[in-house]
Amino acid sequence: KIGAYMAETMIRKYSTEERLGRMELDVITVTPTCDASGTDDNDVLFDFVEIPYAASIDGGACLLHSIQLLDGDDVGAKLDLVFATANTALGTIDAAVSITDANAQEILGYVQLEDYFDGINWKMSTKSSVGLALKCAEGTRSLYVAGVNRNGASITQTASGIQLKLGLLKD
Repeated sequence: KIGAYMAETMIRKYSTEERLGRMELDVITVTPTCDASGTDDNDVLFDFVEIPYAASIDGGACLLHSIQLLDGDDVGAKLDLVFATANTALGTIDAAVSITDANAQEILGYVQLEDYFDGINWKMSTKSSVGLALKCAEGTRSLYVAGVNRNGASITQTASGIQLKLGLLKD
């Protein structure tokens, strides 16, 4: 069911000092499994992988502050990272995105990475001050991230050639 829902905001629940004291910055490392045989342009590079403890409490929220992608395969491809509340299939790896309309409602947003620092044998992309609000599903502290090749051509990564470090400001 598509519709607008509004969360209850209790602005007086905590004093300003208590609220600022609760915020916690965390860096969570995630290593997705990529298709080592190659991924065509606009195809899923890796399907949703868990970001454990993305929030402080079950059903909690966080703010995605920064992303660091370490490409140990030295490819440096333009990628979309898609964030979601549920571990649904974005699509088959090395095939077009095919998530259903119903499951697409679980998507919270995406961030595109395209600029890389060249470390000669590896490449690194960093995006800071992202500011994407993310909320976990009821009963869990986890979120999920998937990747889509937007490089304009086929790319080849090893199975564990990509490592993500996500800077999250937890509620």
